[in-house]
Amino acid sequence: MSDALNYLIKARPEAMTAYFAFLKKSGDHLDVKTRDLISVITKVAVQTEGGFRQYLTRALRNGCTPYEVIDALLMAFPVLGLAKIVWATDILLDMDIPEFR
Repeated sequence: MSDALNYLIKARPEAMTAYFAFLKKSGDHLDVKTRDLISVITKVAVQTEGGFRQYLTRALRNGCTPYEVIDALLMAFPVLGLAKIVWATDILLDMDIPEFR
């Protein structure tokens, strides 16, 4: 977790606890891989590199395949556009994940 999130948890624990509970509950009817892919896409949409790296790793650990990750990025093309997909792909390649070779 980032230093900023850690600070907010300490500064406003009641608000942040409610926020994280909301996030967890909002995905109750989705399987883990679907939740992870949505998280990856949201991090690309806002170009949060640390979050993208974190959730990409989590998605792969939870069983997403490289093809599923790429398909999710391409399915989100209308929202992300080519520039953000290329941005994400550059980071993905920089991570040197064996599954993407």
